[in-house]
Formats: sequence, structure tokens, C-alpha cells
Amino acid sequence: MTLLAADFSDAARQAVLDGIDKRARTRGFWTPKLKTADPASLRLCAPHRVALLPLRRMQKEQHLLAAGEAPHSLRYLTHVLGWRFLIVNDRQQPIAAAHALVNDSGDYQLGELNEGPFVAGTFEAFQKPSVRRAMSKKLDGNPFEEALLLVAPAIHFAGLWIRFQREQPDFILPLDQRYLPAFDEVEPRKLLSILFEAASAVPADSHAAG
Repeated sequence: MTLLAADFSDAARQAVLDGIDKRARTRGFWTPKLKTADPASLRLCAPHRVALLPLRRMQKEQHLLAAGEAPHSLRYLTHVLGWRFLIVNDRQQPIAAAHALVNDSGDYQLGELNEGPFVAGTFEAFQKPSVRRAMSKKLDGNPFEEALLLVAPAIHFAGLWIRFQREQPDFILPLDQRYLPAFDEVEPRKLLSILFEAASAVPADSHAAG
């Protein structure tokens, strides 16, 4: 397997490569697309970190806003987790995602492999002209910093968050039409107001509270 991008943790990349190779040689894959793919033909692409937006933080923020408090930024409200890679087959089709997580020893290891609905959506979002233009801005006064998968599991939201060194031009591309048009740019403050409203309808003691 090879990798198609450079700005990522090499330790995370190697953990994913080693973990996938080990699973292919031992117990194999259980998900349908990986199960029928030739392991030697698989490649990794689009390395990115995951930004988690927990339910409790959204609900707390909604209460603060209702009390007239100044809103916090998306950067403040999220936890940035380990690395996620898309897996493509020999036809350049995204078929799965692999997560590299940090274990108790501080080392990366292969975590979850999944073929969920956001795999193809993430791949599509990375191809959008607005994302490509943003990622090319490396040398201006406010350069591109990174792309993250923004997820709010409790309300089933996922979007590709394009983040700059300073926040003002940040934008998110929702990966489905659950709350906003899919793959249309939305600025963080507008997105948060919509997600907070959705979060307010979820019971505070939900198992997805985060």
C-alpha cells in the first residue's frame, strides 16, 4: 500500500499500513468492500484528523447563548482526535476509512475500519474546487492549516472542516443534507447555530452525549 499525501503523521500512517496488512494476513476483513478487495491493490489517501463536537458541549453552549453570553468558537468546542485515512481500491474508488488512534503507551495503532456513508462523502468533499483552492493557500498572510472531519455523533452530523491559521475564512462542507445543503460551504458560526438547535432536542442523558 502507498500513501497519496504528505502532511500527516508518519507514525499514524505506518500504524494503519501495518494494521491493515496484519488483518489481511490473519483474520481478514469483515466489511463487504474490503472483504472482496485485493489487499495488495489498496492504497491510502486524504489523511486528516477528526474533530469531535460532543453533545454536552453543544447543549451547554446553547444555554450560555440563551443567557446572553458571547459564543465560543468551533475550535474551542471541539476535541481533535487521531488520524483518519481513506482507503481506495485499484479503480480509485473510496471503499473504507481507517482510523489511527493513540494507545496507552503513546503509540499509534490501527483502530476502526469502516465503510459507512461518510467515506464516499469525504472523498467527494476533498475534490471540490473550493477545498482544492483553500489547500493551495500555503504562502499568503493567513495560510491553509489543515482539513479535518468534523463529527457530532449525537446528531449524526459530519462535514469536512477547512481550517486556516487564523479562523476568519474557515468553512465546512456538510457531507449530507440532514441539516444544510451537502457540499455547500458554510461558515462555522452559522453551522453551530443549526447544530445547537438540533442538539437541544437530544436528551441530556443520551448514550451519545459525549
